[in-house]
Parts: sequence; C-alpha cells; structure tokens
Amino acid sequence: MCEYSVIIPVYCEQDGLLELTARTAAALAGMGMDNAFEIIFVDDGSIDDTRSLLKTLAATHPYVRTIRLRRNCGKSLALMAGFRTARGKVVITMDGDLQDPPEDIPTLAAKIAEGWDMVNGWRIKRQDQNVRKLGSRFYNMAIRRLSGLNLHDQNCGMKAYRSKVLRSLVVYGQYHRFLPLQAHLAGYKVTEVAIANMGRKYGASKFQTFRWQGLFDLLSLLFTHKYALNPLHFFGVASLAVILPSILMLAWFTGEQSLYWFGLGDSFKVQNRPLLALAMTTMMLGVFIFLTGFVCDFFLHHVIRTRINDIVDLMEERDDES
Repeated sequence: MCEYSVIIPVYCEQDGLLELTARTAAALAGMGMDNAFEIIFVDDGSIDDTRSLLKTLAATHPYVRTIRLRRNCGKSLALMAGFRTARGKVVITMDGDLQDPPEDIPTLAAKIAEGWDMVNGWRIKRQDQNVRKLGSRFYNMAIRRLSGLNLHDQNCGMKAYRSKVLRSLVVYGQYHRFLPLQAHLAGYKVTEVAIANMGRKYGASKFQTFRWQGLFDLLSLLFTHKYALNPLHFFGVASLAVILPSILMLAWFTGEQSLYWFGLGDSFKVQNRPLLALAMTTMMLGVFIFLTGFVCDFFLHHVIRTRINDIVDLMEERDDES
C-alpha cells in the first residue's frame, strides 16, 4: 500500500534530476517507507533532455512514475495532473530545483501525523532576490488580512496534504499560489512548519519576478468562496443598487408629468430629458444584473445535489475523526 506520494513538477530541470531523485528516495526510506512511497515527476513540456532522463529513472526505479504534458501548461496544471494520479494517503509537493531540500519531508510528515490536514513550508531564510522577497511579504500580508489564514509563506512549493484534501482543490492558471487558502476555505486544518531553503544549484528560475496578476486570482477565489452557493445574494444587491435610483428618477418624472396634466405644473417634454434616458438605461442594466444572478441560481439548483453530497460526506468524515 502506498503511504506517501511525492509530486514534483519539472520544466527543463535535467541537471538536477538524478540528485533530486536520490535525495527524495533517501528521505522517505529514512522514515521507514522503503516500499510504501512513489515519486511522481510531472514533465511540463520540457524542451531539454528532461523527458529522456525521466524515462530512464522510471525504468530503473520502481517507485518513480512520470507524467508528460504535451506542452508547457504551467505549474498549476502540472500539479493538478499529479493530484489526479497520486495514490498515497499523504501527498507531498515540492519544486524540482532543489531549493527546498527533500530532507525536510519528514518534518512535514510529522506535522501531518499530529492531526493537521495540510502543512505548508515556511522558508524562514529564503534564498532569493530581494525584490521577490519583498513582493512575497506584501502578498502574504494581503492574504492574511483578507482571509484570516495566518501563514507566512503561502507560495512555498513544499507542502504536505492528506489525500482527502485534494478533492477540494481546483488548480489552474496561477491558483497554485493559493493552495493553503483553498484548503482553509474548504474547512480543513492548515498550519505551517519551518524548512530550509538553498540557493538554486542548477539552471535558472522559470517564474517572472513581478506577478501582480495574483491579486486578481485572490479576489476571484475569495468571491467564489463567499457567493458560490448563493450567487443571487451578490447579484441581487448589485442590481438593487442600480435599479432603486432609476425607480426614484422615473417616479419623479411621472409625478412632474402628472402635475402638468392636472394643470399644476409647467409644460415640458419628458422624452427630451437626458436624465430619462439615463434612468431607463440603468434600469435595464439592473434587470440584466439581477437576471445573471437568477440564471446562476437556476443552474446551481440543478447541480446542488452533487455538491451537497460532497459537503455532507466531508463533514461526517471530519466529525468521525474528532
């Protein structure tokens, strides 16, 4: 039976593969897992000799499994491919650059054994450019303020999960930066543990220095979590904020016109008033916003049985453990 799965996305990391495999296997063997682990390399469309080296490793090491993506899809989809094939009760993820040493795997595993559902690595002495470290500090501070998840290094590649946590993770685009947050929002117990961090030994980083787009991903994730099961609560309020001023404006025009008909007001052509066109336009906009939420609720009504079954199973499982 497989106890541990180690998922390692790689892109053009040919120089360090042999050392990475040997050190990872040694760390797991040191935990007494000689025949109860697997190392899953996900080749994210490498254009060097990574593919051929992985084939050799898989042929000579029974615990090595390989997945190859047809093209470079990014770290998120590479992780998702690994999650779908992992067979271990505990899943470890780590980068293929050896900056986060495999020797820290037992540290994460020990924290999982204490009862945590997910353990995030915390690179206390991060070996990286000052610009990246500063950006990471602001990024982690923003997540703590907006979500309440008190972690110092959300984007560390080294993490450990109970296999059940993977069911709640949706990883695409740049969502690999928010895996601890996704687990936290799904109701799992998330913590962190200090790990070492080394300077890059082989190759060069494949990530951009400035990744400001993550702010949009964060807002999208928090919005989806809050309104995924009640979209009309958001779209309804937004539509009322647009419709109510329009109704007041139309009521004012109606009252003014009525006074004129009864000889109590001055003559004016209501159809020539710019505010009338604005009120009608915003009224239509508000109706469209409301209908968007209504359609979302309509679709949600037809898929809620599947979703609610997942939530109930999750709650029962967690109750049994407690």
